[in-house]
Amino acid sequence: MYFSNPLFLFGICAITIPILIHLFNFRKYKTTYFSNVKLLQDILQKTKRESQLQHFIILLLRILGIAALTFAFAQPYLPNNKFETQAGVIVTIFVDNSFSMEAQTQQTSLLNEAIDAAKKIADAFTYNDEFVLITNNFSASEAQIINKDELLLRLDDIEITPQSKKLEQILHFNHNITEKSHKVQKIIYFISDFQKSQFEFTPLLCDTTALSFNIPVENKNINNISIDSCWFDMPVFQAGYNAGITVRVCNNGKDEVVKLPVKLYINNEQRALGAVDIKPNSYTDYTLNYTIQQSGIQAGVVEIYDTPITFDDKFYFEYEVAPSASVIAIQDKNKNRYLQALYGTDSLFYYQPMNVNQINYSAFTSAQLIIVDQLETISSGLAAELEKYVQNGGTIIVFPAEKMEVSSWSTFFNTMDVPNYQDLQTTELKVGGISIESIYFKGALQKSESEQWEMPTVSHYYTFENRNVPAENIMRLENNAPFLTSYNVEKGRVILSAVALNDFYGNAHKNAIFFIPLHNLGLMGQLKSVLYYAIGNTETVTIPQKAIGSEDIFVLKQKAGDTELIPEQHNTGNATQLFLHAQIQQAGFYDVLKGGTVCATLAFNYQRNESNLDYYTEKELDKIADQSQGRIAVLSAHTKDFTHSISGTLIGKSLWQYFVITALVCFLAEILLLRFWGRAKVRR
Repeated sequence: MYFSNPLFLFGICAITIPILIHLFNFRKYKTTYFSNVKLLQDILQKTKRESQLQHFIILLLRILGIAALTFAFAQPYLPNNKFETQAGVIVTIFVDNSFSMEAQTQQTSLLNEAIDAAKKIADAFTYNDEFVLITNNFSASEAQIINKDELLLRLDDIEITPQSKKLEQILHFNHNITEKSHKVQKIIYFISDFQKSQFEFTPLLCDTTALSFNIPVENKNINNISIDSCWFDMPVFQAGYNAGITVRVCNNGKDEVVKLPVKLYINNEQRALGAVDIKPNSYTDYTLNYTIQQSGIQAGVVEIYDTPITFDDKFYFEYEVAPSASVIAIQDKNKNRYLQALYGTDSLFYYQPMNVNQINYSAFTSAQLIIVDQLETISSGLAAELEKYVQNGGTIIVFPAEKMEVSSWSTFFNTMDVPNYQDLQTTELKVGGISIESIYFKGALQKSESEQWEMPTVSHYYTFENRNVPAENIMRLENNAPFLTSYNVEKGRVILSAVALNDFYGNAHKNAIFFIPLHNLGLMGQLKSVLYYAIGNTETVTIPQKAIGSEDIFVLKQKAGDTELIPEQHNTGNATQLFLHAQIQQAGFYDVLKGGTVCATLAFNYQRNESNLDYYTEKELDKIADQSQGRIAVLSAHTKDFTHSISGTLIGKSLWQYFVITALVCFLAEILLLRFWGRAKVRR
């Protein structure tokens, strides 16, 4: 048997008090004279023996009562060899406050159950112990060691958050806090519904520095429908054009979904409506078609209706439709009349031809497409600006010159990680195939129609070096050589053409089928590389404007709310990078303001890892605990006396209550003995 407070055992010295009282009985007797004392002598002897017995029993009861009370204050226990703790521990309590904890039980929510369990855990420890309270917020106030009273106050302030941290992140965050403590024994309690997307237990099994307890709160609702993502299949953003946005709707439950309504809103107006069928534990991609009615910022929302989990029923996205697409052509000599005819005479484009020696680099930030037209060499300055433009999401297309200094281009192409031009071929060939399913052709040609088109003929064309990088072959020659190829570079694209638009290369520049992808390239250059951002990620947003001066800063303001913040921002050339650092906490649209003027709009969505309601069962948690060699255990929050269960698990079998009962019995027996012993004698 061990004692939690052994110093109280000195209280056993208090048993000397009843012993001294018994030895020195200061009661005064009155002498009474009788003529015949023979009868009284017999009575006296009998009374003396009874009195001695009574005093001895009372003394024994008092000694036992005081000893039992002393032992009770010393808190004796029988140790649990599996979870033996030292006096004074540091206790970490993780309370899962992610979206899935909003689920309702019969009486309350899962979050409230978790908070109640955390309070009962606190009651199992003393004020000599140290505490750490962690939620998914990872706030600065959580990164400190607190006492028991402060822990109980902070538990009442926990609210649902869009954040959801992985177990590995939680352990790392906790380690950085608890390493400051001088307590040797560390204990961690995880109170959660234990979604499998959040808890991967390998890091916990490898942690031998602390005792860990998993306390599951059960979510009985296993059905949820969510909007996972969206994208444009044919991103031509011009007023009057048809657009189609594809939405991925996920069924995370075991029941089939039939005819679920899906609504599309653009600028708060419903523009499309559909219905989807989804198999259990599957998803369906559904395209909503609509007509772009106006230019400017387009704030879109895709919406479904599903209860009781609703945080993932709306999906926000945003893009901008410019009145005209800005196209820049960088040329060495004369202006290219074919480019002028394609872009310069069409009201959909704002065409800007520039001489290579007189380039306005500031115009790059607003350009949807930059054409590098037949330059024999490329300067380092132009190469650097084009690289920056592509990295920020721009699109460039390169048409080769008749005499190219391949070596001067190699640095630029190597930096962009795309193939370099090699040899000029003089074999006459036709274009052998086009990718009708490519976004550059999609919707412009039908498969049956493409067979009726007269394909372009080339008399000269360039080959490319063999570089193993992902590419999309928009058009190919008869010998399967690349003719027009697209490469994704950072956030942008680089399009390489094997020919230029002049008679030297053949008749491709006079064939309508070659102008279809070139025309769409100008329009699709407006496509934003990012339609939306996820809350909780450390996102970097590039605004194609430069902030000048300390007061000339960008501010994020929520469209339908009061949230307003100033993110960290750095100028990069003619653009500004905004570092959000997970400052956004509510899904929706946020305007980027500069001097009170809206420069851009950003769409933010909650992360979808909480949408998949796949949980660890208590049996699965027990199996994981069995692998830990006694370092992990599973506790039930629904135990009748949860606090007592925690204490028993940690320190073993507590005995103090038995000693309290023993002390009460002894004192009660003494009272009854003194009260009724004499009366029984009188009755006789």
